Amino acid sequence: MKECPACHAELRDNAVSCPNCGGSYLPDGKFETCWEADMARMVAERERKVDRAERFGRWGRPHTRFFLEDKAGCLVSVLALTLTIVALAAALVLVAR
Repeated sequence: MKECPACHAELRDNAVSCPNCGGSYLPDGKFETCWEADMARMVAERERKVDRAERFGRWGRPHTRFFLEDKAGCLVSVLALTLTIVALAAALVLVAR
């Protein structure tokens, strides 16, 4: 029997993962918990978004922070709000006549 490096539960000698904490042994012999895998995935996703935003911002396009959010981001919200204000102003001008 061997011990899980993360939660110290007893594991069989041929165990590949821990049923207690969900950690698993990688092919190179290192042990990785689910939390570490999730954090690595989130860090990689964030780096990918920042890289995409920096590449997009290099060509004189809007500020990179508009493209760091999921599902369309701030730029679409700002444009929608601007169009709504313009439409309301136009409607007020037509009603005032």
